[in-house]
Amino acid sequence: MEQLPPIAEFFDDLPVISPSAMHADQPVTIKPTIKTAICTFLCESIDREMLASILAYSRLLFYVYGHTGKVPVYQYKDECLIVLMTVGSPVAVGVVEELKYLGIENIIAYGTAGLLDESISTDSFVLVEKAIRDEGASYHYLAPSVYVATDSQLTDWLGQFLQSGGIPVVRGITWTTDALFRETKARLARRREQGAVVVEMECAGFAAVAQRLQMRFAQFVFFSDTLTDANNWSTFGNQNQQNLRRSLKVTLLEALLKNVAKINLPK
Repeated sequence: MEQLPPIAEFFDDLPVISPSAMHADQPVTIKPTIKTAICTFLCESIDREMLASILAYSRLLFYVYGHTGKVPVYQYKDECLIVLMTVGSPVAVGVVEELKYLGIENIIAYGTAGLLDESISTDSFVLVEKAIRDEGASYHYLAPSVYVATDSQLTDWLGQFLQSGGIPVVRGITWTTDALFRETKARLARRREQGAVVVEMECAGFAAVAQRLQMRFAQFVFFSDTLTDANNWSTFGNQNQQNLRRSLKVTLLEALLKNVAKINLPK
């Protein structure tokens, strides 16, 4: 009898390694009133100057995956946590596990993505309702399926937050992939058939582990490149545009920090 490929084998038993075990020597605690974390794709070293006014009111708690990790978790005042993310679904699931250990209930992630749907304006933001699981980490948390959904209540809150700032918002499906250089014409066509309007590398992992750990997760993206023409990949990639996107991420973080206390969703 032919065996399933490992990615399709789903084991629902308890893990051998846990965040609490990893922090046994130096336990990390936060105030129990802090229930929300913001995961943003900004870099601690590159963006430190732009983040200075925020980090001045923050304390570094730890780095995900230990002292050699590159994903810092900060506590901002006594209000919320900030995670400065890097790329990939394996990083996303590790982050969510650590946030659960700290008592976080709500996770908001945002960053850039590739645009797949030419009907969507490049000035719009996409609020993700579900992700296509074309990556690996999510399969360690949920049995195989095509899609994994974000949390509807937190997604609604996030949509209202964006619209209150005058941002044009489109709700849609993202394609989460592990393989940047395997976004082929055939896969692009298939993912569009499945409803994807953007492509990125974390959402399915975030959503799967959050669902398994009974946490709320929501995500929005704006655009760094376009794959609307499969014969002509195009980045919004000159230095000025890159700087504007990084500045926008900081502005969005500042706005979210002013509003996270308003998240009061029913259990």
